[in-house]
Amino acid sequence: MYEFRDVNENLTQQYIPKEALQINGELIETQIEGYHTMYVQGREALSPEINTYEIGTKNGEIRKNKRYPARTITVGYQLIAESAEAFREAYNKLGRILNVDDAEIIFNDEPDKFFIGTPSEVSEIDPGLNSVKGEFKILCLDPLKYSVAEYEAEPLDDDKGTILVDYGGTYESFPILEADFYQETEGGDTTLTGHGDCGYVAFFNEQEKIIQIGDPDEEDGSNVYAKSQTLINQTFETADDWGAAAKALWSQNTGKMLPSDGVAAGSIGMKIASYAVPASPKTTTGTVLSKQTPAGKPRFHYTVTLRATGRTSNAVTITATITASLGTDRNYFGKGLGVKASVYVGGSWHDIWVKTTSAYWKGRSAHTVSTSFTVTGLTAEQTALTGIKFKAWRTDSLLANIAGIMPETGCSNMPISAYVADVPETYFLGASSYGSSEGKYHGPSITRTIPADSAGVSGAADFTFTYKQKMCVGSGKNDSTQMGGFQALAVSGSGSSKKILAGVRILKNKAGKKASLQFYVNDAKVETIDLDISSTAVKTSSIIKSGSQVTFTIGDLKKVYTDTSIAETKATEITFRFEQYSSVNTLAYNGIYWAKFVKDNCDTWKNIPNKFSANDVLVADCNQGEIYLNGVRSPQLGALGNDWEGFVLRPGLNQIGVAYSSWVSDEYAPVLKVRYREAFL
Repeated sequence: MYEFRDVNENLTQQYIPKEALQINGELIETQIEGYHTMYVQGREALSPEINTYEIGTKNGEIRKNKRYPARTITVGYQLIAESAEAFREAYNKLGRILNVDDAEIIFNDEPDKFFIGTPSEVSEIDPGLNSVKGEFKILCLDPLKYSVAEYEAEPLDDDKGTILVDYGGTYESFPILEADFYQETEGGDTTLTGHGDCGYVAFFNEQEKIIQIGDPDEEDGSNVYAKSQTLINQTFETADDWGAAAKALWSQNTGKMLPSDGVAAGSIGMKIASYAVPASPKTTTGTVLSKQTPAGKPRFHYTVTLRATGRTSNAVTITATITASLGTDRNYFGKGLGVKASVYVGGSWHDIWVKTTSAYWKGRSAHTVSTSFTVTGLTAEQTALTGIKFKAWRTDSLLANIAGIMPETGCSNMPISAYVADVPETYFLGASSYGSSEGKYHGPSITRTIPADSAGVSGAADFTFTYKQKMCVGSGKNDSTQMGGFQALAVSGSGSSKKILAGVRILKNKAGKKASLQFYVNDAKVETIDLDISSTAVKTSSIIKSGSQVTFTIGDLKKVYTDTSIAETKATEITFRFEQYSSVNTLAYNGIYWAKFVKDNCDTWKNIPNKFSANDVLVADCNQGEIYLNGVRSPQLGALGNDWEGFVLRPGLNQIGVAYSSWVSDEYAPVLKVRYREAFL
């Protein structure tokens, strides 16, 4: 069924086809002027591959297995440009848009579902034309499409051991299982209670498939090993988290640091990590005039197109593009004849040369010029520029020839986006200032003495030190030149005898998006490797000491080192440091969201009775068969018999049972959840 479109109408809103596609959240039509999706193939039902085998003389065959192959989606498009230069620019943009891997693909007529695909083939187009038709193909290794919405289900109010999932997909889906343990944070006068400690959690479905995490054998509390204790559990995620209570627990610029000649300077503060409503004003485009000159030979046809970008609370940047063309192939407008034009927007005229006197025009080819300027004095709610006018005049002395002259003419209104203010949503702790020191690394630090445990014993020979950091360069054109460093250190000793028992330093000391990740054990650097700190880098990391063994987990990277001389050495304090080098631009983000220190009163992970404690977030990804504790990959927590492949949600009602250590009271029980996206063929 076709929609009627009045081609004579001066449209200010772009027509978007029903089958237009978004790639990673952006429609191609809104990024490339003149691009139009014509058709899409390969989105419909997919035929399965069925393998069978025969048995003797038995009639027919027996099904061995069934699977769905990868899906290929073909997109046909048309691209029209006003000039060869505009066409080349548009096609370059298309190449950039299609240069993605495993992109989220959403179609305009089905905005609630997405495919994951990689553009794999682009057809050749006819040469020498500014109006072409072509195709490109998207390979979806996973043939299914998924709901954009992620659903979440929790236990029933009257039956805390059961989660019901009314699954609306047409194909089975692997869920994500989550346990959020009791929330307990500390202030200046708060003592951590140990509420929220737990030994294991389990999820099981109607097909008797089970995912068990932790150790149920530890649930009776009769272990010969002393319980682990959470001694530090500090969050820095709201605007007020670096207040008097936190400052009473952490000292500034007093701790052990790397290198030994580094300079402790600057101050600490809360920084904005993300926005609830990011101010991302839409780019709008409108043709405000398309008109022929009223007199003269040859007649000129002028088109004025405006593009609005960079909307702020009181201003917007306008790019005005003026296209002039002659009437027929026989027309010409020779040397010595000049034309200037002006666009009136926002209370001011903006002049531009349309044709210089040295240029020679012949035929109906279009000639395009552009100028940019800023319109100020807007209100945040304003959604249109009004009172726009256009005029063109001759600059030569041949006044008897009036070709090209357009008297002052009113234009259509230009739509612009309203201003949307930034609303901070999350924060992190970082440097509010780095101080200064020429030719050296300098910056502030925070240090926390590890509190005594419930038995009054200070220090921890076995511990788990976990933190979540945000450290990355910005996404701007020149941000790869930013430099700086980050340190997370577990320190032993006191006074002048302090040593780095176990720690990491991430040092970006050159251009690019790579940093050096340095590992320290027993006050010595044991290894240095490269680490990506691109603009999306947010990592949950941990330092675990168990006897003589130290395990570092930095994001997905894991390193283990052994030093027999530190088996009984106790950590006495922890330090975070944020660094700037000399006066070089600092990293766009460099800080922490939270820090947690758990004292483990035994020598092996296997024998730790309460594997989980307050504020822990445990995630089991059934699709990948992976377990994450506080964002750190933790395969050692999973039971050997976990049935990852069989733990799926099927169309209709699914009943999932949940369980956790019996010695955890209801008041401090973990919140168990099932998260999932619906899958469709």
